[in-house]
Amino acid sequence: MSDMLKTESDLYNDTQSYAHLITDRHAMVKPHTHHPYQLGASLYMPATRQDIWQVIKRDKLPTINSIIICLEDAVSQQDVELALERLRTLLDTWAEHVNSINAPSKSAKIHAQHPTRPLVFIRPRSPMMLQQLADYTHIDLIDGFVMPKVDMYSLSNWRMACQNLKVDQLLMPTLETAALFNPHHNQELAIAFKEAFSQPVFALRIGGNDLFAALRLRRPKNSIVYDSPIGTLAYQMLGCFVPHGFYLTAPVFEYLDQPTLFMQELNRDVSLGMVGKTVIHPSQIALVQQAYCVPLSTLDEAQAILHSEAKAVFKYNNTMLEPATHRAWATEIVNRAEAFGTIDDGHSQYSSRM
Repeated sequence: MSDMLKTESDLYNDTQSYAHLITDRHAMVKPHTHHPYQLGASLYMPATRQDIWQVIKRDKLPTINSIIICLEDAVSQQDVELALERLRTLLDTWAEHVNSINAPSKSAKIHAQHPTRPLVFIRPRSPMMLQQLADYTHIDLIDGFVMPKVDMYSLSNWRMACQNLKVDQLLMPTLETAALFNPHHNQELAIAFKEAFSQPVFALRIGGNDLFAALRLRRPKNSIVYDSPIGTLAYQMLGCFVPHGFYLTAPVFEYLDQPTLFMQELNRDVSLGMVGKTVIHPSQIALVQQAYCVPLSTLDEAQAILHSEAKAVFKYNNTMLEPATHRAWATEIVNRAEAFGTIDDGHSQYSSRM
């Protein structure tokens, strides 16, 4: 065993086991005001940019669901101080106009006369930087933080960094290190996430490109991510983290000249219950929202399942519906419809409507 592997092994063996912490009290993740489906299309914006305020007040990219102000990979080391200075300026500007900007949008339908901002997150470079950001004036205006490269080795540092944050700020750890290829590690991490933070874990982000890099690979250009080794890992993560109450977001799709392939991948994202997808260009926003839009017949099925007088088992559109086993799915369909709206697919039967 190499010295590096031995060091990593020792680190993991010395990490406290969280398996004993599974109790009824921690059976569900802490509730939060917003649903993770509100993430929708998420755009990373380098903190060095000077148009972030225009995006927040919807003068630019008026339909974006959420933005992530990046201080990590999108900012070079020599520009970190500039990025932090521009972030402070942004917060001061926001505070001056806070009464003119409504709460984050819960729907993709934006009303121009009453600007409703996107969800706004910051991605710090490290736990130390997050501790620094916690002391910034007006940092409470931010909805939450995206934490890069979180695993069992770094979790305690991120936990300490979050101690001075408001308890209602949302956290999104990113799963993107080599440790995530170890299923045992992921089981420990899923349990640890429920104990580690006072703040809600809003969603877990799958960092596709970093995971590809761990395998000395790059995302293939002519196939969706789920037909790659990272797709296999994504399925494993779903089986590990979702039963513990967490939501996952889908890996970024970086090829702008492959819209058909992008839609194929989006359809798989949606079918797997991924709650959002990072976009790298405004042209991808509408495609994400289109993919997440709920067919009326699907919403009708969900409402029939959730109806107070629903039978234990019943037939709908040549399909057997069973509320006892389909209720969780139906609840998420309703949540998705509230965030993205519906589309008439011509197969609607159920008379109830939202």
